[in-house]
Amino acid sequence: MSSFVSHLFVTGKLYRFVCVALVMPGLWMATVAQAQPGAPMPEPMTLEFALQQAEAMHPDLLAAQADLELVQAEQARTESEFGINASVTGRLRYIEPSSTAFLRKNDDNKIALEVSKRLYDFGRHEAGLRASEEDIAARRLLLQDMIVQRRISIMQAYFDVLLADLAYIRDNEDMATAYVSFDRVKDRNELGQVSDIDLLEAESLYQQSRRKRYASDVARRVARSRLAISMNRTGELSSDLALPVLRHQKRKLPDLEQLHKQAKENNPVILALRRQMAAAQSRLERARAGDGPVIDAEMEVSQYSRETSGRDPFRVGLVFKVPLYTGGAVDADIARERAGITRLRADVLAKEMDVNQRLVERWQDIYVLQAQRDEVTVLQDFRDLYLDRSRAEYELDLKTDLGDAMGRFSEARLEAARVRYSLELAWERLEALTGQAQTEKTTSPDAVPAVEKARSEENTAP
Repeated sequence: MSSFVSHLFVTGKLYRFVCVALVMPGLWMATVAQAQPGAPMPEPMTLEFALQQAEAMHPDLLAAQADLELVQAEQARTESEFGINASVTGRLRYIEPSSTAFLRKNDDNKIALEVSKRLYDFGRHEAGLRASEEDIAARRLLLQDMIVQRRISIMQAYFDVLLADLAYIRDNEDMATAYVSFDRVKDRNELGQVSDIDLLEAESLYQQSRRKRYASDVARRVARSRLAISMNRTGELSSDLALPVLRHQKRKLPDLEQLHKQAKENNPVILALRRQMAAAQSRLERARAGDGPVIDAEMEVSQYSRETSGRDPFRVGLVFKVPLYTGGAVDADIARERAGITRLRADVLAKEMDVNQRLVERWQDIYVLQAQRDEVTVLQDFRDLYLDRSRAEYELDLKTDLGDAMGRFSEARLEAARVRYSLELAWERLEALTGQAQTEKTTSPDAVPAVEKARSEENTAP
């Protein structure tokens, strides 16, 4: 009979405690959901939706887009060198005519239409266009890589929210267990069965678990804020996140040498640097042609208020310009472009070494995480069975509570999720290094144009 009364007492205390613990998070979640009444955020949010925000106009993406627009503007400037230039020149002038002049008029006014076009510059223009095309290709590669990196950042933030929720569940259950233990010791202290020291020790353990639970609750909000910012939706906190489908958990780890080869051939940053080096080579060719001749076609249609025999109403001709001395400007341009090529060559080598090192690190991470995945899978199965046994013993009145079984089960679930999410991110980072993420996710015809279209709409908005 006393065991039955004790059972009701303990479970009653635990029931009231769990009710409070579950209601408080619900109130906070309701507050989060009401913070953005008209926000187009799905509930629950999915990882697919979050990753779709990678192409939103985030500041990092805007900076990369601006760099692309700069080189596109430079290309337009280069193309204009062989365009038609037209201008109207007007002149109002008063003169005192010579005493021998046939015309004695004092006004000497003029209006003229002048049109010119460069016909040939012996390779400077073509070299400039090649440089612009290579620069644009490089910036597009970097923009695509920025989208891939944002996808990884959003995925990391999404996983952090899920882990924060699991950590909160673990700490909440630990606090519930500590509270029940503390309450039991307090009752025994009132009966004189335990000392005040034991009571304070139990209360101290409860307060520690309570503080951890509060910290976990705050961490959930921080993680959601970080996810919203990474999606460029500051302040739009999602209360519920769907569990993602993990596509890399059973993937076989490829040979490291094969990965090095793929990275050298497909890494977007390395490819962009090589494109920039090709652009620098073209600019060097352009600089070398700086002291070469140019041929222009010119036409002028004029009207004068004072007609003389030396003034023509219409002129058209070819103009040859051959520089004889440039004061060292051409040599300086050549030296600058050579230095730029040397710097870019060094950047390519440094990036290749950096990528190779990071490939080794990601490969080792995946190698270890795959072993950890097997470990936590077994641990989770063990904790699940341990919890079932504790429940059975509790129902048979062999135990007065579940002890630490629920807390340890939650801890194992958290650790298993952490390992699986870390493994997923390691694979994503490996794909980004080898360029696989680039070809699979962002080289579709609409990938970069979608960013440029949003940028264009932003510029034309009233």
